[in-house]
Amino acid sequence: MTESDEGFVEWRPDVDPEFDEKAFPGLGLPVRAIRGWAQYTLFGEPTGPRRANEQYRPGPVWRGFPVPTTDAEKLLGYLGANWISRAEFVTALLDCEVLVPTPEGEPVVRPVPDGREVIAYSSSAKVPGRYPHRWRVTVRELLADRPSTGLTLDPGTGMVRSLTAAELGDAGPVERRPRLDEPAPEAGSEVAEALPALVAEFGVEPPDLLERHLRYAVDHARDHHFELSPEDCVRYLRGFAWQYRNGVRRRAGQDPEWPADLAANGLIAHVDEDARPRPVPWTFGKFSAFGTLAARFAWHRIVGAYVGFAIGDALGSGDAGTLGGLTRHLLFHTDIVLRGLPPVPAGEVPATLPDPDPVGWLAVATRRAGPAPDDLSTLLATALAATPAGAVALDGVDGEQYAKDVARALTGDAGTEVTEGVELLIALFQALLTRDTFALPVHLRLREIGGELAEETLALREDRDADDVTQLESIGDGRSVRSVLGRALFAAAKRGHDPAAAITLAARSGPVAGAVAGALVGARAGVPGLPAAWVAALPDLGLLDDVASDVFWYFNRNGLQTETAEHPRWERRYPSGRFTTEPKGPDLRSRLRGSLLAGAIGDALGAKTEFDSIDRIREIAGPDGITDFIPAYGGVGRITDDTQMTLFTLEALVRAHAQQRRTGSADVVHSLQMAYQRWLHTQGVAWERARGPQSDVEAPDGWLVTHQELFSRRAPGLTCFGELEAYGRSGVRGTIERPVNNSKGCGGVMRAAPVALWSDDLTEVFRLGAASAALTHGHPSGYLSSGCFAVLVHGLLHGKPLLDALAAARDELVKHPGHEEQSAAFEAALALAEQGPPTPEKLESLGQGNVGETALSMSVYVALTTADADTALLAAVNHSGDSDSTGSVCGNLVGAMYGEEALRQSWLGQLELRDVIVGLADDALTEFGPDAPDDDRWFARYPVD
Repeated sequence: MTESDEGFVEWRPDVDPEFDEKAFPGLGLPVRAIRGWAQYTLFGEPTGPRRANEQYRPGPVWRGFPVPTTDAEKLLGYLGANWISRAEFVTALLDCEVLVPTPEGEPVVRPVPDGREVIAYSSSAKVPGRYPHRWRVTVRELLADRPSTGLTLDPGTGMVRSLTAAELGDAGPVERRPRLDEPAPEAGSEVAEALPALVAEFGVEPPDLLERHLRYAVDHARDHHFELSPEDCVRYLRGFAWQYRNGVRRRAGQDPEWPADLAANGLIAHVDEDARPRPVPWTFGKFSAFGTLAARFAWHRIVGAYVGFAIGDALGSGDAGTLGGLTRHLLFHTDIVLRGLPPVPAGEVPATLPDPDPVGWLAVATRRAGPAPDDLSTLLATALAATPAGAVALDGVDGEQYAKDVARALTGDAGTEVTEGVELLIALFQALLTRDTFALPVHLRLREIGGELAEETLALREDRDADDVTQLESIGDGRSVRSVLGRALFAAAKRGHDPAAAITLAARSGPVAGAVAGALVGARAGVPGLPAAWVAALPDLGLLDDVASDVFWYFNRNGLQTETAEHPRWERRYPSGRFTTEPKGPDLRSRLRGSLLAGAIGDALGAKTEFDSIDRIREIAGPDGITDFIPAYGGVGRITDDTQMTLFTLEALVRAHAQQRRTGSADVVHSLQMAYQRWLHTQGVAWERARGPQSDVEAPDGWLVTHQELFSRRAPGLTCFGELEAYGRSGVRGTIERPVNNSKGCGGVMRAAPVALWSDDLTEVFRLGAASAALTHGHPSGYLSSGCFAVLVHGLLHGKPLLDALAAARDELVKHPGHEEQSAAFEAALALAEQGPPTPEKLESLGQGNVGETALSMSVYVALTTADADTALLAAVNHSGDSDSTGSVCGNLVGAMYGEEALRQSWLGQLELRDVIVGLADDALTEFGPDAPDDDRWFARYPVD
């Protein structure tokens, strides 16, 4: 305090409003968080003089970090903004509450080079869905009972921090509090009480269907750090239950019945291709109901952009009760893009694009919309319609430039101002629609893009304390294209961290500025980041969700072009003639035969060189590696234990299904166990020792075991052999709950393909696939890989594209504890697939194929990156690993994809047991078909176990 002619005065710090002094009193005021100092009188009156702080750095949210929801997230932001040092961060973090997953009642601890670190999360939304139970505890309390333990904060996010035990030091005195067990919102009492009530009210079968569907919803929402509240969960489940009940009604030939208040029942009105309302469960914009993997752009960001656009249009036009005319304009341009462009761009835009359809479903669905503004600035909407067209990244095709070319075709000769404005917006949307968890804010992207308008916008943003409205109105006259765009950019750049403020500010200039700003902030925040009341008030929310999802699906490499079954419906929705002549794929018989035959071919191709190095393979087979069968086991085209056990798996399924038809019940896992014991007998083990004490069958029975070619040892896996011998002694079979060992060898997955036939319930297929492997392999990666494989083959047998079948398998996989290795192996395979066709070196980077997760991921990688069965089978065996197993597993996949007709005839002609394989496949289709035999001869062929 100093004295002057005006009395006593003092200098007070002007602290950045993002710094929370009350939350962290021990930190003091970080000097970089002080904007400057202002002079005040003794009575608290400002005197005017100010001193700037040259060390000041803007706060994390202003700079573009996510808005924090907890004190721990605030600290992470302060550290990221360089307001505090790492040591200060650690000191303050000790007294912050974090969420600690407790999957088995205790925290998860991971090994690190210098010791161990316990895993924790700074907010509930960041906790993966696989951890429904967790503790809420301060870091100090957490570490007090765990000396010499470090901390991993927010793994799997862009803000992960690893803190060593040395950094954390002694936690010091701790005030003990009762431990707070905090279930995830979806695992709390409100949802637990609602589940059985909904099952009873809607007659849901099986009773766990709702619970399983909720797990899917939760996991996919958390992929983007969105969390379903208990109310969200119950509303979604109620909406799904309505959909389930009406599905039952349709199958019974009855008309569906829907509640009058869709929103209250968790439903949203999509629109079908005949312009009729189609109620579906509302996902709150937090996850996609169809689960297609994101490619270049994210579903939730595209939907957020369309919904944000409509909100800004409504606010700017002053009429929130009807769909805005500008939004209708956007939807019509989107329709033109979907009808006029191929889903995979060739790099050139067609010479002409179709005109809007004046009587199509979209025109009918939007007939109550108001008129669009009558000025050139409305053409700025074409940026959002055109941007997704550049989603598929192809060699030689610049996605951003392609989108700009599409926009030019939409706008025609609209002048330089429109063209430059639209192209600037496309460059922004290219960054904002990213599939990454974090999208750069508008102001940072503008700085990267540069140009006069970007520089003017950023200069205004720098004056943080200036009045927003005054600044907005200084940008041109608010009527020209450049002025409208400048106002929208300014609002999104200065207030993008607060979507409501940004849209409200831009909408002062009318519907175009409001819509553009709404699309920009909606793309970054997604629907959950937009004001919930505004979202709920949109009269055509379901239509917007519908069209935005169509855009995502059409231009996604995992989308419509691979979903051939959807092509007829799409052609009715967006008629273009592009999807009317798709050739029909192989039928189920061809696919099943193909899967088993190609698996045997791959097995035989790799039989001679199992675990030989690729250099040794080239010495044996020539510089191109394996190109044809190599003599093995005394002949050409000879199979190994992989195919032998696959055949016994299929026989077990046929016998169990026949038994179920005849007696009303069957234990399919027991049938699998006994089939494998019969295989053990073919490997030279006397039946009395092989059958086990649970069986009194005097001799191995059934049709398959009569084929003497099977009585040949072909390097059987030691784990399979040993555990089946152990069963022969004890009669105790291995289960997931009671594992027989800790092996994750590939002996479980390589025999599991036939399990795909057992059911059309993917959860049941996964369960049985895993259970079949758990008979001999007790590690999660040994049996979960088999469950995944069975679901994959099921999808391919029914004509699904591989990526969609893989998405379904991964959805089932993540429901199970211990899935992390297989999940990571799939991620590695998908990432490697981005690099193009397979080579031995690329393949070997995924592993050797001798354990479950790598045998499957290597096979998936090959199937993804080849275009025919020949190429895939040869690629799958040319590597320095378990070549017969990867050849067999990959063969099962590509055979189901391409069918029997696609297999090389010379290989089929030399393949050992070809007739047995085909005969067993046909018998399986007969047993699982509508006209299964009931005569004694059939049950003698496939007797009761």
